[in-house]
Amino acid sequence: MPLGCDELKIKAAFCIIGATRGTGLLIAQQLLERGSNVRVVVRDPGKARRLLGNRAEVRRGDVTDARSMRDALAEDYRAIFFTVAATGGVDGRALFGSQTQIREVTYQGLLNVVDAARSSGFQGRITLASVVGADRSSLMLSILNTIKSGLQRNLMERELYLRASGLDYTIVRAPILTSAPAGQTNVRITPAVNRLTAGPKMSRGDLARVMILASEQAAASRKTFDLLAERGVTPSAQQLLNQLEQIPADTEPQ
Repeated sequence: MPLGCDELKIKAAFCIIGATRGTGLLIAQQLLERGSNVRVVVRDPGKARRLLGNRAEVRRGDVTDARSMRDALAEDYRAIFFTVAATGGVDGRALFGSQTQIREVTYQGLLNVVDAARSSGFQGRITLASVVGADRSSLMLSILNTIKSGLQRNLMERELYLRASGLDYTIVRAPILTSAPAGQTNVRITPAVNRLTAGPKMSRGDLARVMILASEQAAASRKTFDLLAERGVTPSAQQLLNQLEQIPADTEPQ
């Protein structure tokens, strides 16, 4: 008996672009732990296989190469996660790196993914990791913009491009991230009205958890929201969903 549209969507893979470090790797690991079908698109397939074993399908792709994105995203996906960050510079994290290279990865890279998804007829949701206060001035964002030249412009413009793309999306703005274990703070979902500060910081594992939830819930469709971390008990999935339902959908781009 042929599968219905909902059943086909459930069997389709989650696609993580940028899955060999940080939040993207944690998204892949959390999805695999629950038995989901996962495909990762990475520049270094060997590294991805060492990290994820044979549990995930690995595709080679570079977000700065539009053709490689079209090839990697030619199949159907349940959701696409964009968690790519520029590398190089000081400490391998693009600190004081080339402004052109940072823009090619953080801005043009997202555009290449969106364009490839549209051309393939993608019907799922793109979930984008962003930064709290991306469209607001703050001391912390000014510092980040200095050490990662042009970062704020890239964050703002890629959010605008995704919203105007016609695709379903969720933009998750996170505070400063750490590698601390997940589940140790009270994570709150709020409207995207906050400025970036030095703290409290959030575990990348908690961000990964919320991004996965947002990729699956109708309540996250076409929304941009902030994540904040506070002392307290980590919320259940239902509690996070209840918060998510209170966030208004983004206004339609003019």
